[in-house]
Amino acid sequence: MNPHEARRTLRVLWWLQLAVAVLPVWLFPAASFNLGLQVEFVSLLFFVVALCLLFLNAKPFQRFKHAVIAVGAARDSEAEPAAWQDLMHIRLQALWYACIPAWSAALAKVLGLEMPVVVLLALASPVLFWLYRTPRQLS
Repeated sequence: MNPHEARRTLRVLWWLQLAVAVLPVWLFPAASFNLGLQVEFVSLLFFVVALCLLFLNAKPFQRFKHAVIAVGAARDSEAEPAAWQDLMHIRLQALWYACIPAWSAALAKVLGLEMPVVVLLALASPVLFWLYRTPRQLS
């Protein structure tokens, strides 16, 4: 697999994974459950817990970073196709972790939590996805 094909495949997979992450926020029904007077407390608690889940991305991002460095080191060698495959595999795994905030937002929407909680969590996943872009230096 040459670098052009690998970058194109990575780009397509990135957009598909982003759609898998964010679409549930818009597709799930709003406020299926009624939390009553405790909605503010539950919203704050849920938001804090979901933000703590962002730290699950630290180890996958470190593996992604090392895979990018390995691809750069394997440029124009026989190990380059294997390095690109490894990068694709590691990034796909890391993007599943990056989906957690958006899926938490979808759950918050179903629970009927406050809209700022839903919006902030839904925006956290595209920001994490942005971190997992393939650097232009690898093209």
